[in-house]
Amino acid sequence: MKNINCLVFLAFLLVGLFSCKKDEDLTVSSKDELEQKLKAELEGKGFPSISYSVVKNDKVVYSGAMGYADKNNKIPATDNTRYLVASVSKTITAVAVMKLVEQSLIGLDDDINQYLPFSVRNPNFPNDKITLRMLLSHRSSISDDHQETFNLDCYGTDCAMSLEQYFNAVFISTGQYYSANNFSNSKPGAAEDYSNLGSALIGYMVERIAKTPFNIYCKNNIFTPLGMNKTEWRLANTPISELAVPYSDEIKSPNPHYTFPDYPNGGLRTTVSDLSIFLRMVMLNGSINKIRILSESTMAAMKTLQFGSAEFCLSFYYDTYNGKRVLGHSGGEKGVTAEMFYDTNTNVGVIVFSNEEDAELDNTVSLLFNYGEKQ
Repeated sequence: MKNINCLVFLAFLLVGLFSCKKDEDLTVSSKDELEQKLKAELEGKGFPSISYSVVKNDKVVYSGAMGYADKNNKIPATDNTRYLVASVSKTITAVAVMKLVEQSLIGLDDDINQYLPFSVRNPNFPNDKITLRMLLSHRSSISDDHQETFNLDCYGTDCAMSLEQYFNAVFISTGQYYSANNFSNSKPGAAEDYSNLGSALIGYMVERIAKTPFNIYCKNNIFTPLGMNKTEWRLANTPISELAVPYSDEIKSPNPHYTFPDYPNGGLRTTVSDLSIFLRMVMLNGSINKIRILSESTMAAMKTLQFGSAEFCLSFYYDTYNGKRVLGHSGGEKGVTAEMFYDTNTNVGVIVFSNEEDAELDNTVSLLFNYGEKQ
């Protein structure tokens, strides 16, 4: 599961600028032309479905879907179909912890061991603290390598293992998932190393500091205030009839919907309509529809490049589509691909989901950006 996530992330990050053929026309002059080109992308690349939303400032300027959420039962996708959005989930987790930073319940540069019941130190650098800032910018030196040797996916149900149980097993020396290979050979803060494990640890820290289960904290402090009524971390709270079926040769279970114990790094299920509210809140510096989730200064900090990086901010990162530099996050898991980015200059944002793993969505994203810029 995590192998797919990292490979998809690195692919988008490293080749986004060159992913579109130069002879492809990724401009549109009308809604009809946009829909024709989106349909050509869907059919030409064989996606089961795409669901998409284009926003500009505080408005949704276009949304829709094509294809099937469930091919076998011929259930069409809509902009209210729920998809697993993989690593796009990390932006929600980041906003959750930054709410605690605003309340001075944790500092970005504090040693995270102050907030954990066990010690998290790289054994190669035992005297160097790991901070929340490092976790958010993927410079913690916490590595996914050892965890990728396990398959902990749970099909048709939420994994019984809690975040506490999982991280005890990972970071306590007697734990079944413990290894010195949970850390890289880089000094904390020194090198970018995309870490699903580190991102999930943020969710566990939210849970401990807020003294509230992570999924409930997000619902109470992000989803419900924003009116994101079709957004859930837990499969048990998600109507299966509203979910896009994830299509992957790796999925052998008769129930294809799966979860994993480290869910804050990629387990969110939502719709493009719901996530468009969240994206507009981010674009508008922490507030939308008179509901403030984060202060302007906190939101600005989240969009600031960290440790001299050219890409990574706090969870959010910069990528390039059709020559356009945009801020957001992508995601990939078994049977799903997701994109959420916006242009910081024009405040045009695009969200695209597909229930196909490794879906080549670059052209789709570029077409939607082109349309949004003309509205």
